[in-house]
Amino acid sequence: MAGEDDTPDRSGRAKNPSGLIGAVDNVLHLLRMFEEHETIRVSQVAQEMGLSRSTVHRMLATLSHHQFVEQDAGSRAYRPGPALVDIGLSVVTNIDLQAISRDALVRLRDETGETAHTACLRGPDVVYLDAVESTQAVRASSRVGWSLSAHATAIGKAILADLPDTELAALHPTGELPTLTARTISTLDALLTELAAVRERGYATNDGESQLEVRSVAASVRDRHGRTRAAVAVTAPSSRAGAGWAEGVAPTVIRIAKELSEHIG
Repeated sequence: MAGEDDTPDRSGRAKNPSGLIGAVDNVLHLLRMFEEHETIRVSQVAQEMGLSRSTVHRMLATLSHHQFVEQDAGSRAYRPGPALVDIGLSVVTNIDLQAISRDALVRLRDETGETAHTACLRGPDVVYLDAVESTQAVRASSRVGWSLSAHATAIGKAILADLPDTELAALHPTGELPTLTARTISTLDALLTELAAVRERGYATNDGESQLEVRSVAASVRDRHGRTRAAVAVTAPSSRAGAGWAEGVAPTVIRIAKELSEHIG
């Protein structure tokens, strides 16, 4: 039975690891065929995977519905669809972003004296990709690996500001937003007002909205097509980031975000 045969194959790997889901395994096997073939055909997949043509048709129809594959009208062969391509590009972009953002974060930390982060959007949240901590004894700590509500962070608001209002509404269909502190924006209407201000001034701020006693300033990072890929932020304890701090560091954050944008494909 699929999922119960742990006999190693000639490569030393288990043929069917415990817990394997046969249908998912078949779909992933099919998608990996694109590693060696620009296009694939139903008969080709059926022969290689030992499946019936009807089963392969259903698999490809499902993948086509979700835009993981698309069929050429003339040849009837299947090629990678936009969803599959976008996922691959997104992964590569994030890997590249982490690699090339380090120098930018070091410069941001050195010029402001505070902790610098880069993050990307995942649904309604931001995921922190990299950080360079301040060398000061009292400092904002690294958030690498954290996932936080985008609307509660400067780095998230910098990215959200580049989305159309329809996409923002889709992220929060009820109009109510989760709160992390008493200062977190709690409604979609309030968020839209805040993001309009972000667009006008070119940077986003956070004053204790994700963590009390922490302030930050962020700007978005775009690729050569103008698409927002991430954002960079500088974060400091509010005890050191008093009146005028955000306005003072914002030009540096914006400049370094633009410099990083120039290095993204």
